[in-house]
Amino acid sequence: MKILLINPSWSSGYYAKAGFGFPPLGLGYISASLKRDGYNVGIIDMNIEKFDYIHYDFSEWDLVGITSDTVRFGDACSISKIIKQKGVPVVLGGSHASAVPESILKDNLADYVISGEGEESMIELARYLKEPERFSSINNLAYIDKHGQIKINQQTFIKDLDILPFPDRESLKMHRYKLTFEGRPVAAMITSRGCPFNCEFCSCSQFMGMKWRRHSAERSIEEMKILKKSGYDSIIFFDDNFTMDPRRVIELSEGMIKNNFKFKWWAFSRTEEILRHQDMVESMSASGCKMLFVGFESADDSILKDYNKKLTSNKAFEVAKVLKKYKINLYAAFIIGSLSETKKTIKKSVQFAQKLNPKIVQFSILTPYPGTRLFETLKNKIITNDWHFFDGTHLVFKHPNFSPKSLRGEFLKAYIALYKNPKRFMYISKGLYEVVKNSIRSIGMEKYYKKVVSH
Repeated sequence: MKILLINPSWSSGYYAKAGFGFPPLGLGYISASLKRDGYNVGIIDMNIEKFDYIHYDFSEWDLVGITSDTVRFGDACSISKIIKQKGVPVVLGGSHASAVPESILKDNLADYVISGEGEESMIELARYLKEPERFSSINNLAYIDKHGQIKINQQTFIKDLDILPFPDRESLKMHRYKLTFEGRPVAAMITSRGCPFNCEFCSCSQFMGMKWRRHSAERSIEEMKILKKSGYDSIIFFDDNFTMDPRRVIELSEGMIKNNFKFKWWAFSRTEEILRHQDMVESMSASGCKMLFVGFESADDSILKDYNKKLTSNKAFEVAKVLKKYKINLYAAFIIGSLSETKKTIKKSVQFAQKLNPKIVQFSILTPYPGTRLFETLKNKIITNDWHFFDGTHLVFKHPNFSPKSLRGEFLKAYIALYKNPKRFMYISKGLYEVVKNSIRSIGMEKYYKKVVSH
């Protein structure tokens, strides 16, 4: 059996245009799992290769899987419809599909949906594709039974991640990705899944489970050896919370040092983990950690409570102090647009970020993604059904204090305040600079921008 996996293009997404497109490791894991079970698998990442899906002959494939988050969901559906018209069964997966399997099947957008982790479910779907009477035994699968009824099976998560093979980076065509970190070729890795914190705006806890699960340090070190041999000198760990288990992080760091990898790397962390475990931070620094991404979200503690962040804003300066001590750069993230947000609280967060003075600052507009508690709260206030606008840079719900245009203006003012010098902005990403510059023009803020950067 031949199975094709497709990653739709980020061409309409703000952050992808800024140059943040990495290989879809999720498809890499699924491909490797299917291949280990004897299936012939191909991967098409539309971010790195042109793919004319309208005229493509899909007849050589027995099953096509398409992954998608929210901002690309419309594109994924367009691809799916074309493939279905050509008589080839389609399965949708990814964070958005995981949240809305019933509506996908009801609207005939795909033949099947797999929610959450897809490695084991895809193998079973491929195995029983011609035996629909056995679909009820496939965890995470949603389908339409012979009576025309939509069936959604229970969602489960892989307990031992070490049973998974390494991602199929060969099929991902890694040589086509020209990404760097600290001036070195960079590879992406995932060493854990799940998140117990269940923030109001984040779908990770639903998509990958509330229980945090991890690869063993030994297994992760073996994957790093492969990356080193493949010519990579830096790594970005895309775990939602890389530092959940400090002892494991220390073990990983010691393994990197022992194997003389000399990687430069960065990862995602949390305030309390950094502050409580400075021995971990010291070990990370010694092994080559050059940056940590930390979501502070707001300078207003009442807004942090709304987000269910379980922290207070003043801790950010302690984090910055610890990271500076160990020569690790801070990548600070903020979200604007809480229901209680005002121009005053946004200004407070901007001034807070300026005082914090991290290496990189990221601002996003609060977005209610399907599958989050925020979406359930705001679903009756959503003002557009165009998923392309769910990119973290547009207001997509009726806000008590802002119009979409006014909040987008505050969003851009925030970036301008932190990156007044265009050269510094371009240090982060030439693509990001162009996106924000074009957005400034689109809402009539060009005179304001020129006035600010001239001082």
